[in-house]
Formats: sequence, C-alpha cells, structure tokens
Amino acid sequence: MSRKKRIRNMALIGLLCILGLYLLGAVRLAFNPEKQQNNGGNYESLPKDVSLEDPLKNINEVFQVTEEFHTNLPIVVLTIDGEVSDYKWFQDGQEQVAKSEEPYTTGTIQIIDEGDSDNYLNDQPSYKSDLELKKRGHTSFSYDKPQYLLKMSNSDGTENKTEILGMGEGDEWILNGSMADKSMIRNYLAYRIASEIGGGKMAPDSRFCEVIVKEGESYRYQGVYLLQEAIARGESRIAIDKYREKKAYSSYIVRRDRFTNFDPMLNTYGRTSGKSKEWIGVKFPSEGKLTEETKQYIAKDFSRIEQVLYSSEEAEYKAYDRYIEVDSFVDYFLINEFFGNYDAGEHSTYMYKNTGEKLWIGPVWDFDQAMNNYFQDEMKPNTLAFQTQPFFAELSKDRRFIDLLKERYAELRKTSLSEEHVIEVMTEAVDYLKSAREREWYRWAENYQDSSFNNPGSYYLQDYVKNGLIIRRSNDDYDQEIYNIKTYLHKHGRAIQGELTKLYELSKFNTSIKNENELLLLVIMSLFLVPSILINRRV
Repeated sequence: MSRKKRIRNMALIGLLCILGLYLLGAVRLAFNPEKQQNNGGNYESLPKDVSLEDPLKNINEVFQVTEEFHTNLPIVVLTIDGEVSDYKWFQDGQEQVAKSEEPYTTGTIQIIDEGDSDNYLNDQPSYKSDLELKKRGHTSFSYDKPQYLLKMSNSDGTENKTEILGMGEGDEWILNGSMADKSMIRNYLAYRIASEIGGGKMAPDSRFCEVIVKEGESYRYQGVYLLQEAIARGESRIAIDKYREKKAYSSYIVRRDRFTNFDPMLNTYGRTSGKSKEWIGVKFPSEGKLTEETKQYIAKDFSRIEQVLYSSEEAEYKAYDRYIEVDSFVDYFLINEFFGNYDAGEHSTYMYKNTGEKLWIGPVWDFDQAMNNYFQDEMKPNTLAFQTQPFFAELSKDRRFIDLLKERYAELRKTSLSEEHVIEVMTEAVDYLKSAREREWYRWAENYQDSSFNNPGSYYLQDYVKNGLIIRRSNDDYDQEIYNIKTYLHKHGRAIQGELTKLYELSKFNTSIKNENELLLLVIMSLFLVPSILINRRV
C-alpha cells in the first residue's frame, strides 16, 4: 500500500472515530436523556425588610387598620358582597355538600404594589377586578383563617385573564394562608426550589401579600397570605393543547385526591382493581365542557398507564417509560421527599398529558404539613417514605428508576437542594416577612398560642410520649418554628442519598437496556471495520 493511500485510510479512520464518538453520545442520550429545558418559573430574590417602625402601629385591638397602614409586601384588598359560604363539611373523611348553598360569593379585588417602595393602603391600586370567591381546602376549610379560590371576571361576567404581580396570565388564583403553617414559608420555600428544578411545569408561581377585607368604610386586617397560581391549562400555567369538544380524545389534567363533588370523578383501573383507594378527578377539560365521550377516553387512557405501572409481568411493566415522562416523576419524588411532604402522591397530586405525548406529574402542591408539621406523627428525618406512595411504590420496584433518583439527587445537592442554598432562600423569606409576621401573629394570636385539641379553629399537632415523658410538639414562638424546619431539612437532606441506596432492596426489575456497552461497542466496531475492509479490497 502506498504512503498516500495509508494517509488517506488513517484520515478516514480518524473521521470515523469522530463519527463513532458522536453516535456514542447520541445513543447514550437516547438511553439517558438530559433534563428538558424549563422556563425557570418567575421567582425573584426578596428584599430584606429594614423597617424600624412598630409593625402594629396602624392596627387596633379589633384588627382594623388605618388609612396610614403600609407594608413592604403587596396589599390585597377584598370587598366581599355578603357572607362567605360554608358550603361543605366533612363526615368520616368524606366531603358533604349543602345542595342549597352557592359556594361562590361575588366581590372585588384591588392589589397595591409600588414595586421597590412601601405600599400604603391609600395608594392607587396596580390591579383591580370583579371576582367570585369561595373558601377552599380540606382540613383547612374549618380553620378560623380561611383560604380562598378567586375567579377574576370582567364587568360583563367574562373571564378576566391577567398577569398579576409578575406571575403568568390567568383568571383563577389561590389565596393560601393556612393556619397549619406558623412559619408562613413552607409553601413558598418548596415552590421556589421546585421552580428552580423543573420550572413552571413543576411549581406554581406565588407571591407573599397581606390581605385586608373592606367592611363598609372600615378595613379589617386578615393576615399574611401567599397569592399563587391555580392549577389550570394556559400558556403561563400548564401549556397543553386546548380542548376540542368535537374530538373524543383530548389533552387533560387530572388530580389524585379524595372524592369531591366539584370535579368529574373517574373509575380508572387503579380503583376498579383495588390497587388505589383514592380517586382520579378531571381538572381539565372543565366539567361544563367535558363530554361523556372525552371523559371515557381520559379514563381509558389513564387506566392503560395504571395497568402498565401496576403490572407484575416484567414484559408489560418494563414499557412504562413509553407512557410516563420518567424525569418528571424523578423530580417529583425528590422534591416531596426532601421537604417531607408525604400527603403528596396520594392527595393533591396533579398529572397532565398533552395530546399524543406522555404523562407528566406535577406541579407540586400543598406543603402546609410538610417539614415535620404532620399533625399525627413526628417525622423521622433519617428514613424515606415517598417510595410507599401510589405509582412511586411501583416505580421503586425498578432498579433503573432508583439509579435515576440517586444520580439526580447527587446533582441537585450541589445546586437547588444544597443545604446552603435552601437556608439562603429560607433566610431571605424570613427577613422579607419581618414586620408582616408580627402582624400575622398578632391577628391570629389566639390560635397560634393555643394550637391545642380544644381549639377546633386551629391546627393541632398531637403530642407523644417518649421515655415516659410527654413531648409537646406545638410551639408559640416563630423563631423556634423556623429552627424546627432548618433542623429537619438538615438531618433529612443528609440522610436521603444513603437511604435511596436501600431502595434497591425493593427492586424486582431492571429496565435498563441490557448489554448496552456491548451494543455500543459493536456499532462502533462496525463503523471502523466495514469501511476498512472495503478500502483494503480496493488496494
């Protein structure tokens, strides 16, 4: 072989090597896809409250505020036409609805937000709208401090889809101020961190505010709330296809939760087979637009996903990644496990599916009872529990899913879930709420200082006995509440990686591609050898 031909062959082989490495990366990407880009959410850093003024200066003993009332938080002023309805109650854990009661009450909302300076009650509002509102929540429905679902509307009754406080456009919003969370930061902390991890697909946007109710010519202070996006379809919410009523199939949003009279309930495979005790309710398309044909399509489509995940046959089970977006389930597991939110997975668990695509899980929701705030038991920081939740108990049978959990957690501990970053976000929120939390604890002092079983309007943490001593879980000090959260996250965050390794004991399957390395080696060798043989034959 001539020198020229040898050089040409070496150059060709070098080119094939580069091509082989490229294909190697492409194949590995197919086996282990990178995390999809997310929109990052709409969270910004919170400025520190540097006020030296008495926080209670403009509030009297019956919680009325003067027109000089001001705060570093946005002010939400509600005018409510009449009494807010107590339209439901719970008996033996089941929702009961008063048929004669209309859940929604009309009113108006004004939001005062001057941006970088304090907001005064007599400032011009930056947002105004008519609305319908109702009380919301399950356990929190009976608390003295209510939470609200708001439906913004125009004067002609049509939906008023608007951006609010830098959050995405929508007409439905939540005013979340659960008395279960004395710290006021549990939901905000989890949503902001989850937004960093998975963007708007994994967490709703939210903003702290102080709510004041206008009653005639007077204003009554209601407390610190988190104004947040409701879970809904939309370009700024869950960006899936619009509903086409003439088509049987549809994109959809569902929620796993208790039975409710306000969503269409599905009898999916999970319930009919006895694999799941909770219900799947349809959040989108809305009940008023959802046809029976589309409802049956969603039930059948979701049931097929359940059949695969609950299957004991390896051939069927190992196909689950064709039906669900596995990365979203990995992140959902880790976010809820890290913050100790063990109500998720079973209750308040949202999932959605775009037309022709896989099932996603999220956004995360409702962290009132997370971070060692569950009413029945003290949380054990050195163990895991989310692997017992519906769907995740099935996914934890797969060694590959556990591998993904471990790899992703190791990655997140260097960024969004690092102890330094989580404490930084916590400190930022606490400093931002410095004056507002004084007003909140003043307004609801009777509940926060007497969160006992004898006070049904508050949240009660059950005491327990340890070494013959009664351990009282509730406290009446804000700083102690923050310390409890930090202590739990410190201990639990450090324990998770080692505990994830123990999940291998649960694994029955391994859906990883078998002999992946041998397959890749064969592909690359064929790229090298076949052209080389052809070249040599020509020599």
